Amino acid sequence: MSVQIRLQQSKFKESNRGGKWHARTVSTGVVTTEDLANAIQENTSFTRGDVHGLVISLIDEISYRLRQGETVVLDGLGRFHLTVESKPVERREDFNIARNITGVKCKFVPAGSRNQRTGKKIQDFATGVRVIWADVEEE
Repeated sequence: MSVQIRLQQSKFKESNRGGKWHARTVSTGVVTTEDLANAIQENTSFTRGDVHGLVISLIDEISYRLRQGETVVLDGLGRFHLTVESKPVERREDFNIARNITGVKCKFVPAGSRNQRTGKKIQDFATGVRVIWADVEEE
């Protein structure tokens, strides 16, 4: 398991970040629901249609539960919850939902644990991943 990186120069103008180089992951492809259904079908007794239907039903149920204001936890995967973006006001009584709420976003927090010694979060999906250079693009 490897994640490929390239270096990218920051376009920010702040002196602490501007022009500095940082690592950026490179996607090696896109996997669709159909691709996942085919792969799962090969490793289980479920048909591709069964898996595809289950995944679509799971997505529908997650969406419904989020709209109900619930946090959805998929053990081993992570947590989904909705957050709002808003314009700040000076006084509490000046806040108006229609005027100050500018958007709703779905946030995802990957499953993981904390290192007991350092307190640093370790994401389950990132465990055991190597970082390698992506092929250099021809210019």
